[in-house]
Amino acid sequence: MSLTTESSAVGLAPLPPADTLLSLRTGKIRPLGGVNIRTAINKRARQGKWEVTPVGLVGDEQQFIHHGGHEKALHQYCAAHYDVWNTELPGREDLFRIGGFGENLSAMNMSETNVCIGDIFRIGRDVIIQVSGPRQPCYKLNHRFQHKKISAMTQSSGRTGWYYRVLETGFIEQGDAMELVERINPTWSLSRVQKYLYHEKDNIETFQELVSLPALSEEMVGIFQDRLDHGTEDMSGRLEGDGVPVVWRPYKLASKTELTPRIKSFILESQEQNEDSEFGQFPFVRVQFGPDGNMSRAYSVVSGTTSRFELGIARDDNSRGGSIYLHDNLNVGDTIKVASGHNATGTQKEKMETLASKHIFIIGGIGVTAFLGEIEKLSREPVEVEVHYAVRSRNDAAYLSRLPLDKTTIYAKDQGQRLILSQIIPEPTVDKGRRPIVYCCGPTSLMNACRNLTTDSGYPKANVHFEEFGDATTGTGDPFEVEIKSTGQTVQVPREKSLLQVLSDAGFEIESSCLVGNCGTCMVDYYKGDVDHKGVALDEEQKKGYMLSCVSRGKGKIVI
Repeated sequence: MSLTTESSAVGLAPLPPADTLLSLRTGKIRPLGGVNIRTAINKRARQGKWEVTPVGLVGDEQQFIHHGGHEKALHQYCAAHYDVWNTELPGREDLFRIGGFGENLSAMNMSETNVCIGDIFRIGRDVIIQVSGPRQPCYKLNHRFQHKKISAMTQSSGRTGWYYRVLETGFIEQGDAMELVERINPTWSLSRVQKYLYHEKDNIETFQELVSLPALSEEMVGIFQDRLDHGTEDMSGRLEGDGVPVVWRPYKLASKTELTPRIKSFILESQEQNEDSEFGQFPFVRVQFGPDGNMSRAYSVVSGTTSRFELGIARDDNSRGGSIYLHDNLNVGDTIKVASGHNATGTQKEKMETLASKHIFIIGGIGVTAFLGEIEKLSREPVEVEVHYAVRSRNDAAYLSRLPLDKTTIYAKDQGQRLILSQIIPEPTVDKGRRPIVYCCGPTSLMNACRNLTTDSGYPKANVHFEEFGDATTGTGDPFEVEIKSTGQTVQVPREKSLLQVLSDAGFEIESSCLVGNCGTCMVDYYKGDVDHKGVALDEEQKKGYMLSCVSRGKGKIVI
């Protein structure tokens, strides 16, 4: 359909003026300051050309339960809205600015009133995207902007932003032109969809039209279909939720079996009558145990469901005592507390597989537990898989019988066999639009070497996946002073404590998990001073503005 300028015709949405990409942003999933919520809303501006894949910008992480996937690959927000917000809610200028709503793309002239469902835009020379639906604001915005009604205000005002699916991939950069190529639903602006989504919530005739609207996202179609079938949904949970607390549940140790001289299998069974569900991709759980319940560790789930699952745990005599306690003191029949870690949905699995020409797993020791389930799944599918498994000896190779032997190479240190990354990791050559994906889990030295090689070789971040477990480290060292920018408070971090411990003692709720610098959960912003970075969870770009509070330390005085 050709473009029309008949914006004055009844029902037709106006055409957006010519526009330019003002900002291009990506972000990592991390805790939202001071509350027990994980989100990728804090995104950083990116300079230079940035690759757009079928599921979004390379390096942009997404909470896949409600965000991300093909129909929410990119989020755009109208930059002009920030002036309106600052007029309505003065004093939050540091929050209401470009990037505040976690958008990937910012432009000044495009808005919910002149952008329609199904609109096809070209960005720069190569990338073609299509509007799939408006964003539905949730309670995380209340925490982001420090105002308990922002999510509801965003919804009622219609200043929500919108999502795109990617039709043609390529590279974009700040300053690229954004051009409307085709309009297939000229009467269905985003603001008109929002009218029936949020205000006229009982218009059956319109809902019947919307469930058949071309290019409207499956999520939106599902909402309107549910209204036809069951009536209007309750929006209060989405708008007013006050966080996602960590829920610890009792589990009994059903069995403990020696797999190798160093590694044992732990089978845990739920002691509550909860709905049984499957784990997703790369799941882990946190366990709380010890004489006073004062130990907490994170472990990958080897197999099972939420009612009964297996952990594989290596005894580390140089650790902080967690693995030793579990090996020596936790007995069959004992009860410990367990909380779920990440449990990725099928959409995240789809993201990984969409980009892969080959799956290359690089594993050191007990790191096999992080990938065993994924290797088993992929081995049953028509995809190319390689497994490279480095162990102290073949007697120390846990779960070897569950690996595809025809696709697995063992590197036994006691036999002089070395895993040489440069001989394993190929160049990131594109084959029919896909590249290899490299997965790595093992000791810090292996992780760092793999990270350096893939970075130097030009692998996009979306094609390298790390599951971290750590060498022993405590976050202790030379004392330093910390000024907390948000409160003006100053705290001292003594030699025997980590920054995470001191912040927790001072009443700050900093979420944490692995406590050895591998998962990134305890990451905090830092603004000034020198930091001695430890752990492997941050890349070099992130280290410019973040630090891991469980292991990294300041030098002298820092501001966070």
